[in-house]
Amino acid sequence: MPQDSIMRRTRVVATIGPSSWDIDNLRSVFNAGADVFRLNYSHGEPEDKTELYEKIRSLETEERTTCILADLPGPKLRLGEFTGVKLLTNGETVRLLCGKKRHEGEELPVEYDGLSAELKKGDSILLADGLVRLSVTNTGGEKSSFIDCIVEDGGPLTSRKGVNVPGTTIDLPAIGAKDKLALDHAIKSGADWIAVSYVRSAEDIRPARDAIKAAGVHTPIIAKIEHPAALKNLQSILNAADGVMVARGDLGVEIPLEQVPLAQQNIIDAGLMRGMVVIVATQMLESMTLNPRPTRAEVSDVSTAIRHGGTAVMLSGETASGNHPVASVETMVKIAKATEDGLVSSGGTPGALSKFRATRAVAHAGVELAKMSGARHILVATQHGNAPRLVAGYRPDFVVTAVTDRIRAARRMNLLPGVRSVIVDEHERGSQTMQAAIKLLAKDGMIKSGERIVAISGSPLAMRGATSTVRLYRLEPDGTISGTE
Repeated sequence: MPQDSIMRRTRVVATIGPSSWDIDNLRSVFNAGADVFRLNYSHGEPEDKTELYEKIRSLETEERTTCILADLPGPKLRLGEFTGVKLLTNGETVRLLCGKKRHEGEELPVEYDGLSAELKKGDSILLADGLVRLSVTNTGGEKSSFIDCIVEDGGPLTSRKGVNVPGTTIDLPAIGAKDKLALDHAIKSGADWIAVSYVRSAEDIRPARDAIKAAGVHTPIIAKIEHPAALKNLQSILNAADGVMVARGDLGVEIPLEQVPLAQQNIIDAGLMRGMVVIVATQMLESMTLNPRPTRAEVSDVSTAIRHGGTAVMLSGETASGNHPVASVETMVKIAKATEDGLVSSGGTPGALSKFRATRAVAHAGVELAKMSGARHILVATQHGNAPRLVAGYRPDFVVTAVTDRIRAARRMNLLPGVRSVIVDEHERGSQTMQAAIKLLAKDGMIKSGERIVAISGSPLAMRGATSTVRLYRLEPDGTISGTE
């Protein structure tokens, strides 16, 4: 069964930065097809993003909600602040000053004060996602000291670029002081998804989960896989998360580059087995930070990620700081559509789900009923978004519509593959709520006369009752709805 022409399954995540954060550019990025706005809390102060939340929400219309992914800094080593661009050349010596948030001079500041005590002569330091490589020649041997290096592979550097030390485990908490501030701001600001960076074990997710629970909200968590330890602990990490990101930037400097494609596929496969959102990120259309068109290799890379099962693809510098943020989104959307047009969907059977077992059983029954009856739509009532996520995990080749009375739940749906949302009032009976949703979708032309619809809901209340009921409806030519009550 071909996909509904109005629905693109693959979600496009656009990172917002100086190139895109004014209201006109935000609107253009949104209209170009960005489904999710990523706010990177590694840069700036949390309060700096308050206005950005307001701007993004102002883009919402009756037909389309916005979705915000708050990406926490994590235990990521970064350079401190300095003015301009520093160009390192092969063979020159450079000194790193540890514990410095800002420094003006020939030396490079490093925020983490303990790095000078943890490295030794001969260790490698990679900067800017591995584009610049240093070799340690001497260290101060204690915290807040220096590290002397020789430049093995030179290149330009700017403030806040990432610092990686392959083979060395840095003793930093998963959720540090800066993360706590960012997490608190994201929760209070109404972020729809939260990404925990540099996850190494399932325990690294717990502080974020506890903070979300304490706030009385239901914000789902994305685990970013970018450290070798995460690959070893992948199964337990995914059991603790709600989605996963293949963060290829840091992953590609922490493990040999040639191992990244296989790691990417393993992460995708493990995520799909749990019916998860799987975001593939970093350098997807990297050349478009400068050029108006991507390379053919980049187009193939994006297409491959989608064909291998990635449910979302992410733009980073392309939209945050690049010269062509809108064109980058437009290009990503075109690649996604073209790739999907060439795919033959075989559906999916997420067999590793350990949570929501009863809801999963009902979701599976609804998907199978839709296949057998020739239904073109599945409507799923939801309070927080779990039921539509489970239905989407089966990767049906027909449209899934989340039915909710909560704008926050509707916003979360923007990251789910092939899921749209509709906001309706909750009625006394589940059947009344679902039929109200069908009527609204029919009025907007989303459901056509003669089409069958499978409705999954709770009972007696569709959204707030436990998911337990599957109904089959048909939209008659006269606009009436026939089927089970």
